[in-house]
Amino acid sequence: MLASDINNPEYQGAISNPDSRLSVKFYNKAVQNNFRTEKEGRPIFEDVTFVRITLPGDTNNIIDTFARDEHKSRFPLQWAHYKNTHGDDQQMIGTPLSSWPLLTTAQAEELKALKFYTVEQIAGASDLQLQKLGMLAGMSPYAFRDRAAKYLSIAKNEADATQADSRVKQLEEENAKLKAETEAKMEAMQAQMALLMEAVGNRQKPGRKPKSESESSDSEAQITE
Repeated sequence: MLASDINNPEYQGAISNPDSRLSVKFYNKAVQNNFRTEKEGRPIFEDVTFVRITLPGDTNNIIDTFARDEHKSRFPLQWAHYKNTHGDDQQMIGTPLSSWPLLTTAQAEELKALKFYTVEQIAGASDLQLQKLGMLAGMSPYAFRDRAAKYLSIAKNEADATQADSRVKQLEEENAKLKAETEAKMEAMQAQMALLMEAVGNRQKPGRKPKSESESSDSEAQITE
């Protein structure tokens, strides 16, 4: 260690704060919402803030996870930078244009350049917003909006039908299980009742009366004669 290192404030900071050696980046990541995807019948994604933590030179230890409050307080400078550069970004919730079969990858990217990220945004666009699209999607912007709304409606209806079929099947399975359990309980009760009736019947059967003392004496006398 050199004296110049000891007198270097940045070096001293690295010693007192090991986190200063880390490379930390907060960023947005589109994560699929499985519950809403199943409910709506189409892929639904949400923008979620992630944090990637690495140690320069070490590619084996990389932390890439959801950004929690402890990350934000642990790395305040990086979090402040992220907020300053992404604070005005609109959080994307819906079906990404890249997941819509109607569009090519190039068309989806062109729409993203115009700040359209989801099918829901197209379906809900105003006439003024549509004027910026022109014939970008290979059709009039109004027909394009109608196609988006129709896609969402069809997906929703199919999802409702699928969920209804699934619920009916679930009820049928529950009823079959309940019926089997009831029949098994009835069979067990009938078996117990049969055993009980058999036990009662055995107790009521007439048995051989024991001999009295006089009868025993007479028998002995007869044998003696």
